[in-house]
Amino acid sequence: MNCPKCKNIALSKKGDFNSPFSCKECGGIWLEYEKLPDFMDTLKSSTSKSDEGQNLNDDKTGLCPLGHGIMLRAKINVENPFFLEKCSTCGGVWFDNGEWQRIIDNELTDMINEFWCKSWQLQQRKEQNRQNYLDSNRKLLGNELFDKLMKFSEVLKKHPEKGRAIALLQQEVLK
Repeated sequence: MNCPKCKNIALSKKGDFNSPFSCKECGGIWLEYEKLPDFMDTLKSSTSKSDEGQNLNDDKTGLCPLGHGIMLRAKINVENPFFLEKCSTCGGVWFDNGEWQRIIDNELTDMINEFWCKSWQLQQRKEQNRQNYLDSNRKLLGNELFDKLMKFSEVLKKHPEKGRAIALLQQEVLK
């Protein structure tokens, strides 16, 4: 069973029979689907906590180490987004070096099986689009006005006459 990213490097186990397979070259981890729930703590301690940057191998997917073909990728939209790979046949998941720690740091361990669902990916894109929209407006309006508008929008959201308030504001601004 070879590493999906290094190709010719055999995966090996770190520790006992139940430990996950790992690549000595790139530090990636292969976890078979049925073992995922049992390894939350094991994987946490076996990944590199110092790898905070983008993964060198994250620009491509790989082949399932068990020979089932090309794995599916799921974009994980956190600070410094990255991709996880999963075999659509056996359900095994490949974690590039440092990705498991990033899953833990972002409190996503309970959502791993959802990463490849269209609804989860759609929600991630919506959140990313909203953040891009807010960042763009902050840049155009400046921090002071943007912060005031965001605070005011929170007040308006809770007000029963928010539509009237927005209309008044618009009328006054365009006057």
